[in-house]
Amino acid sequence: MININTEITIMFVAYSALMLFIGFYFYKKNKNAEDYFLGGRSIGPVVSALSAGASDMSGWLLMGLPGALYISGFIEAYIAIGLTIGAALNWIFIAKRLRIYTSVIADSITIPDYFETRFDDDKHILRILCAIVILIFFTLYISSGLVSGAKLFESTFGIEYGYALTIGTLIIVLYTFLGGYKAVCWTDMIQGFLMLCALIIVPIVMLSHLGGYKEALQYIKASDNANKQILQIQNIIPNMLQNLDSKESKEQILLLIQSLKDSNDRAISDKNIKGDYKKESILTLFDNNTKKHYFPKELALKLEQSLQNNDKESLKMLLQGITKITFEVKERLAWFEGVSLVGVISALAWGLGYFGQPHILVRFMSIRSTKDIPTATIIGISWMVLCLIGSCLIGILGIAYINKFDLSLSDPEKIFIVMSQLLFNPWIAGILLSAILAAIMSTASSQLLVSSSTLAEDFYKRIFQQDASSQMVLNLGKIGVLLVACIAFFISTDRNSSVFSIVTYAWAGFGASFGSVMLFSLFWSRMTRVGAIAGMLTGTIVVVGWKNFMAQYGIYEIIPGFFGASIAIIIGSLLTNVRPGTKSAYETMLKHL
Repeated sequence: MININTEITIMFVAYSALMLFIGFYFYKKNKNAEDYFLGGRSIGPVVSALSAGASDMSGWLLMGLPGALYISGFIEAYIAIGLTIGAALNWIFIAKRLRIYTSVIADSITIPDYFETRFDDDKHILRILCAIVILIFFTLYISSGLVSGAKLFESTFGIEYGYALTIGTLIIVLYTFLGGYKAVCWTDMIQGFLMLCALIIVPIVMLSHLGGYKEALQYIKASDNANKQILQIQNIIPNMLQNLDSKESKEQILLLIQSLKDSNDRAISDKNIKGDYKKESILTLFDNNTKKHYFPKELALKLEQSLQNNDKESLKMLLQGITKITFEVKERLAWFEGVSLVGVISALAWGLGYFGQPHILVRFMSIRSTKDIPTATIIGISWMVLCLIGSCLIGILGIAYINKFDLSLSDPEKIFIVMSQLLFNPWIAGILLSAILAAIMSTASSQLLVSSSTLAEDFYKRIFQQDASSQMVLNLGKIGVLLVACIAFFISTDRNSSVFSIVTYAWAGFGASFGSVMLFSLFWSRMTRVGAIAGMLTGTIVVVGWKNFMAQYGIYEIIPGFFGASIAIIIGSLLTNVRPGTKSAYETMLKHL
């Protein structure tokens, strides 16, 4: 753990204060619900583009994705490729049509608003269904941001996880509660620039310290080869134990020691222990058996010591223990070799999720004019490509850095935090670490805002109190921010939660349930209310079912969910009639393109 000093603390406090100031600034400028939830549809292309990008990426960009590449290698980079394609298609095909329909055809300020208007749903079934899906998956999504924030504060300031979670939640909730959509968009723009700078600077400095890309590749290859070697030696350990004095056994032990040293980027924890082998038996191999993670180099040092002292009992115990530890063999530099087609398709399928993310779609609805969309598209996709490349490089180069400089990293999702602390002076480190807080705040605040608009606009005003004043809806929206944040907070109390796995689930949920419905609704005039309801229900059910009962097949749940929903939309629409007025409204939208 790096010692924390005053400089890093000052930078964090200054950054948080700036975000809160923006929240206070826009507090008095929110005159009605449309101002609070959509910024009065007055957001320009630069702010819209960077806000869409920053709110999209979250702490996942600086923690989840680098951690995934650190563990699995370039196979996870296909996620970045899929996301880039999906984001580009979203801006090109969805943005303009959605902006026209939600402003010219009907004054819709939420996604459920749009769906209800598009399909003339006078029974509010779609609105209620949308609201339920949004609240379920966004609460999960928001909790991933809170987990990221807690890990950040825990690692940076050395404070206990529960306190770290509380601090991060309070900062995010306070400025969202006060400022609304404009505050979120303007802070997102600032945070987008900060994230971009951090993701460009950190990998460049890492490469400099490693001695270049070729040097880095050598350490990664050595680590992957070492794991293969360990696996081979594990298989012959029973034979070695029968004659530890033989020259061949000693040579294998020396090879095992070197392989363990070369693969120190992989932590050993409870989940690496095979079968019913007692945890306590593994712990006795280490000097400090109260830790939650151990590292191969610790085993290497104990083996080396036992071999030098000719301590056969200790050698036997260590070798027997090593046979009970799982060492995963992965070709982390491979793009194709040893990579399954299912794995590649699942990674690329992340792009499908873009069509259904409410916090991104609402950026299209709030942009000042459809004329601004081409400019916003170029800015947004350029920002995204640079950020994703930087994020992937941090994960891959982290493997080399940890091995070259003999470091220990128990949580791969903290590689950016560790690199920022090690490579830069405290003032710069404070700014770079603020980029994680920026990513977390930008996404969590946007999702809190969409969730609160769902409660206030879609549930309360549209269903229970249609004549509610704008001020009443505004106040209820703020209460909604607090309510959703509290639920997400309790979900986040599990310190072992993975940012990557939580985001994966929530992303698939929205992509399957909303994405297919959004695409068909904007491009197929024959789509009906029944088709939309069938698609939304099918997408949600398939994602939840696949995640919990079919995960062993290795297929990302968004794939069966998205295509299952698409089939349900087509069948449901062909079996029912289009409601009066919806086709003419669709044709009016086409005329404005």
